[in-house]
Amino acid sequence: MSGTAPTATRPTPRPGGASSPALDSGTRRGDAVFSGTVRGAAILLLLLMATIAAFLVYRASDALSANHANVVTYTGQWAPDDSPPKFGIGTLAWGTLVTSLIAIIIAAPVAVGVALFITQYAPRRLAQVLGYIVDLLAAVPSIIYGLWGILFLVPHMQGASQTVSDVLGWIPLFESGVFGRSVFTAGVILSIMILPIIAAISREVFLQTPREQVEAAYALGSTRWEMIKLAVLPYGRSGVGSAIVLGFGRALGETVAVAMVLSPSYIFVTKLLQPGGNTIAANIALQFGSAFTTGQGALIASGLVLFVVTFAVNWLARRITRHGGAGGERRGLLALLRIGGRDESTHYESSFDVAATSAATGGAAATAIVPVQEDRGAFEAKDSVQEVAEDDAAGRARSHRASRVGAISGGVLSAPSPQRRLRSSLAGGLTVATFVLAVLPLLSILWLVVSRGTHALNLDFLTHSLRNVSEDQVGGGVYHAVIGTLEQAGLATLMAVPIGLLVAVYLVEYGRGALARAVTFFVDVMMGLPSIVAGLFILSMWIIGLGQKANGFAGALALAILMLPIVIRSSEEMLKLVPDSLREASYALGVPKWRTITKIVIPTSLPGIITGVMLGVARVMGETAPILLVVGYISNINPNPFSGDEGQATLPTVIYNTYTSAQKASNDRTWSAALLLIIIIMLLNVIARLIAWWKKPGRA
Repeated sequence: MSGTAPTATRPTPRPGGASSPALDSGTRRGDAVFSGTVRGAAILLLLLMATIAAFLVYRASDALSANHANVVTYTGQWAPDDSPPKFGIGTLAWGTLVTSLIAIIIAAPVAVGVALFITQYAPRRLAQVLGYIVDLLAAVPSIIYGLWGILFLVPHMQGASQTVSDVLGWIPLFESGVFGRSVFTAGVILSIMILPIIAAISREVFLQTPREQVEAAYALGSTRWEMIKLAVLPYGRSGVGSAIVLGFGRALGETVAVAMVLSPSYIFVTKLLQPGGNTIAANIALQFGSAFTTGQGALIASGLVLFVVTFAVNWLARRITRHGGAGGERRGLLALLRIGGRDESTHYESSFDVAATSAATGGAAATAIVPVQEDRGAFEAKDSVQEVAEDDAAGRARSHRASRVGAISGGVLSAPSPQRRLRSSLAGGLTVATFVLAVLPLLSILWLVVSRGTHALNLDFLTHSLRNVSEDQVGGGVYHAVIGTLEQAGLATLMAVPIGLLVAVYLVEYGRGALARAVTFFVDVMMGLPSIVAGLFILSMWIIGLGQKANGFAGALALAILMLPIVIRSSEEMLKLVPDSLREASYALGVPKWRTITKIVIPTSLPGIITGVMLGVARVMGETAPILLVVGYISNINPNPFSGDEGQATLPTVIYNTYTSAQKASNDRTWSAALLLIIIIMLLNVIARLIAWWKKPGRA
């Protein structure tokens, strides 16, 4: 289990001799100090989560007590700063639920189809490339999805909504579909954003299907699709369910993309294709700029509701993971998606690619590290180089022949009926179609960003700011935003990496008992923490509570909270990959445990840790919502993130503050900023994967 110390223990003293008292004393003192340090970091993480909840409750209580409307049923305008204050959260919660349900209904079947195509139909080398494409889809920042949604998808959704209304207009939900900015459009955007999370986790789950189950299904005469129904889908049922719940949690907390495509109103939406509706996170982003004391408290209160809901969703995903099983049975099956689990009878996929795949999916999929049980095998998942060659030469051909020839009946092979083979072919074609459907948005986004972003992208764009540049004026640049993006991400990294690494060391090397279980659980909760909640916490504690200024450092604090669980989870998995034999050899030489960890374990896993950190940096660079709350936006250069109350621009906030302009010059700058942001994030992802490939064990 997570937090269980390695099996290696320090050797007993040599017979007939005694260790030096000074050495024993120093060893005990060093181990005690180091273990106390990592344990303190673990406790600090728990205190952080408790502080987030406490400050949200404290700052929300005054606004809730001053509210003169029913917070659940009120459908009037959001007016917490009026006299008397009136606001409701029920309509926002309803809009959040509706958009998230639309997203999960669309994304879940497509994501499962994508995972099946990659693991069961695509050739091995192609499957690896396709997996990277799915991870690339996850790496696109939400602000880019929002920009694509409002400027491309919304105009096209008007015609699509009209078609849906013409066909399904007899159903009240789909009446009058002539508008593009609707909760249905918001749900489509969310479905595209959560699809790679569900697909990545489902892919890892399907890869763990035991080889003998697959071959047994083929031996019974199953076609490929029948094998999937008999072996793959039942085995991965609970893992896929957990992936869907995690994707739903991500949809609940999405802020900027939804805020950009919705036409907000405070009603209980009952017609999906008409304008109106709002979500908790989007309302916080839209209303914060004009909020005063009570208004800020009301927004924090709505953020508290979002925090509780996402907490419950992550708890539910964990319950599904722990208690689910293929076909409802746990007999002979892995505990799928054992978040942070460690078992001496299991081992992980044999490369530092674990961290790369995990962190690339925005953190949520980082909980999808799936252990492979020894001697069970994962069908086409963990073969050696020789086994890969043999499987390519014989195994695939054998499985293919079995699926085409059929079962042995009375000593004679009987071919599957044409109807069964047709169903199998149709199912295979459907999985191909789901993958094409999944990558179309990525291709559209990349095409639009590249084709429109190159208009203003030049040397001046990289070396000038937008100070005194009007919307219709050609020129200006994002130098000020590049500085802010790099400084805030750098400060967040400096804060998150040391704490995250210490917590990971505690979980792997020292953690056991209630503390380790609590830390593991709350790391999982932080994985699904909406970025807007992190911003609200820094606002309520750092700015309102402690009277600090809204500047780049405040933004870095919020980003550090979001980056911390990524660092912990990726570092934990990399530390687990270090063979216990290295620890045992060090202990046999009399090296104390703390020096073994710092001189052997951490250096051995360092490339994988760096990979996870770089992918975490790439993720927080694309964050918009918390920066809007605690930093703000300015058009001039501010190289000092600690300066007064001036604020500091980042690339995402430049995009958010300029996308509504009707001027071509401003639009060109917006798309160029989007292209530059994607280039930076993709470069970090490519470098991280190159490090993972370079340090992959067994690489020739």
